[in-house]
Amino acid sequence: MAPRTYVQELRATSAAATKRRIRDAAVGLYRERGVAGTSIQAIAERADVARGTVLNHFGSAEGLLESLLDEAVADVRFPDARVLDGATTDAARIRQFVDGMFRFFARSQDWWYVFAADTELPAVKARERAYWDEIGRLQAATFGELATDPVVGAAVRAFVNYGPFHELQGAGLSLDEAIGVVSDALVAVVQRRREKGGKR
Repeated sequence: MAPRTYVQELRATSAAATKRRIRDAAVGLYRERGVAGTSIQAIAERADVARGTVLNHFGSAEGLLESLLDEAVADVRFPDARVLDGATTDAARIRQFVDGMFRFFARSQDWWYVFAADTELPAVKARERAYWDEIGRLQAATFGELATDPVVGAAVRAFVNYGPFHELQGAGLSLDEAIGVVSDALVAVVQRRREKGGKR
């Protein structure tokens, strides 16, 4: 390997490590103080770099936030209609829907705490809109014509969110047990709605 190539590789490795330290510092401070309460200077100090280094890597505070939001979205992977692959019955689709959502909650809870105080920031709201759009498509694929049924919609909102996820885990249920409890409840709701409305 030529000396110049070796030096370039070392610089690239060093730059990547510096960028990672900046991101880690920002995540820690966002969690502690919120995005709005965190300055570039504070991030630089925590990462043990100059303020200009942060700006060289990310351009601005907004650029750093956007980069971290992109990383969070890639890391947590929003559930989509692929979680329903192979499901041919209501019960199977509902089970796979709840499974996909609860596993998403498990993957995303660390990131949720990073941005929880800043849900009104435009960049955070944009990622939240993308999430709800994807979840809306997933719910439509899961529940079909009952996706717009008010009772089914209310049951999904009540059962498939962070609250029940945390409560069931806090009660000592494993993730699989929590998925089973919520799936059984939703299957029962859908079966009753189909019987009542005569929908297939």
